[in-house]
Amino acid sequence: MKLATEFAPELIEQGIVLPPATPMLLLEGRKPNPQNTFFQGRFLCRYGAMLFVGPSGIGKSSASVQQDICWSIGREAFGIIPERPLRILHIQAENDEDDMTEMVTGVASTLFMTEADRENCIANLLTRQHSTTSGGRFLNEFLRPALEADRPDIFRIDPLHAYAGCDITDTQKIGEFCREGLNPLLNEFGCAVVVNHHTPKTTNRDTSNWRASDWMYSGAGSADLTNWARAIMVIEPTQSPEAFRFIAPKRGRRLRWVNAEGESTIEKVFCHTHGKISWREASGEEAANIKPKGKDGRVSDETLLSYVPATGSIPKNSLLHKWNALMGEKKCTNALKAFIADGLLFESKKKRAGTRDEIHISQEEPALV
Repeated sequence: MKLATEFAPELIEQGIVLPPATPMLLLEGRKPNPQNTFFQGRFLCRYGAMLFVGPSGIGKSSASVQQDICWSIGREAFGIIPERPLRILHIQAENDEDDMTEMVTGVASTLFMTEADRENCIANLLTRQHSTTSGGRFLNEFLRPALEADRPDIFRIDPLHAYAGCDITDTQKIGEFCREGLNPLLNEFGCAVVVNHHTPKTTNRDTSNWRASDWMYSGAGSADLTNWARAIMVIEPTQSPEAFRFIAPKRGRRLRWVNAEGESTIEKVFCHTHGKISWREASGEEAANIKPKGKDGRVSDETLLSYVPATGSIPKNSLLHKWNALMGEKKCTNALKAFIADGLLFESKKKRAGTRDEIHISQEEPALV
């Protein structure tokens, strides 16, 4: 009998070059290469891709910064444990240097890093801001040279919309970017990628009965994104403005998470750290009391009002941006109008140098000037 690997020379004569074939049964009992495993449970390995999905405005960028700092020093982040300190390249399009400074400072202040940790982080974690190319130009003119220079184990692109250079609902185009663009670079440089991605703009959906298979497809765009990604992590807002469900619908069992009853789960709850730009895992009591978003995206008035400080004010655009993570844009605008009409919230203007006044929202009636 002729082995499958013996057909390669015949194909080469026809101008067809294939990688060598492996008889499948010879893989029986083979141990994974530890150098190809980046996280415990092989959640994400060399040559693989992870989608990190969530609505805009909930802190996905700060969570990404926290993940990358922790993983670069070999420390767990959001229940994902690296096998060793990882070399990471963080590429992002939306945050300027001051935004990044705020996030790095907030995260670093809560991690209690040793001097050795800080040295590891400086050596292993690099960031590059890039917002001028997308699609093929991004892949060839920026990403390839960056990978050549920095040689990361993992690189992150934040967000996908900024770099894909196509309609992400177009299966063919997004396939070209991911499968024909990113995959060859993963193979060439022996790395993995984390892709930050948004949910659809309309978030008023009933997720109360969603299964893992539903959460896999919660990102905006073509379903081929889910099929391409090796692992997926989704952030879902709750009725609490500071608490979020982190759901790992694809390969999540490999993380070996357990709930309060000791049962296997693909979900954990994490909260914004009060007064800082960073995240923490919810306590058992907090997690038990967390209520998911209401059916069909309905959110209680109490929850919406909790986003407005008891004293002081919040810019109107910032408030609507936060509410939009819980429900649709039109519902946000209508809810604000109703609260103002009922005297529960108040609108005022704050002067800004060189531009028009900024509208603020408060729970206290502004003093007359």
